Amino acid sequence: MLRVYRLLNLLSLDVAFGAIITALFFSKVWQAPVRYYGVVALGLTVWIIYTTDRLMDVRKLKQSAISERHKFHQNNYKVLSIAVGLTIVVVCILVLFVRPAVLAGGLLLAPLIALYLLLQKKLPIKELIVALMYTFGVLLPAWPGSWNILFSEAGMIAQLFFIALTNLLLFAWFEESADRAMGQHSMATRVGKWAVARCIFVLMGCGMVFSLFYASMFNPQGWIFFCMWLCLVVVYTFQSYFGMAERYRLWGDAVFYLPAIGLFINR
Repeated sequence: MLRVYRLLNLLSLDVAFGAIITALFFSKVWQAPVRYYGVVALGLTVWIIYTTDRLMDVRKLKQSAISERHKFHQNNYKVLSIAVGLTIVVVCILVLFVRPAVLAGGLLLAPLIALYLLLQKKLPIKELIVALMYTFGVLLPAWPGSWNILFSEAGMIAQLFFIALTNLLLFAWFEESADRAMGQHSMATRVGKWAVARCIFVLMGCGMVFSLFYASMFNPQGWIFFCMWLCLVVVYTFQSYFGMAERYRLWGDAVFYLPAIGLFINR
């Protein structure tokens, strides 16, 4: 079972599933109608972005990749490239059936994604851009059609963004040595592990405090985000354990499964 999940993680399919679960969670919170074409398109788009990102990382590598994730994409470059092309075709078909408002948002996000993939090597803080795209993309299928409803849950939206950002910075922190050896760029390789560690510490501290306050005072479903923060804190605290065999990836991506709890709770 663990080997199967490891394969799903290497393929970034667990990230796609997490995005789908989070989108369904917000659609329930906002009581927004969901067309599953849009949710599936979201999951596939997330997979396309993550896989294309990795394929671009290994395309010009002259030596064998160091990290297990990059090595997997390097060894299966042609197959994954074909899979990405076919998946793009599927997504283009699926978006024809989504709600007009969701389609409009998707058309706005598409050029930003393309721009990111083209300029990812030059972006000073690519983790920030990815967190923004992830948050915007996850919320698209759950769009309630009312800005008032959206603003009423701004606290949870902000937490989703900062959890995604912290998650990415945590990965960059763990992978700083491997990224530097392969010539890859991240915030950790640009400003150093110590600076990123301080940033992670501040984000986790402020996130835990805000999440606790929000869940206690405004929305009990905010406890889900508190648990997500807690999981990231555990990964960061026990870095020796989670640093082995890239366990931080398995557990870090799995935190986005926690919103599934909210799907079974009556608000």
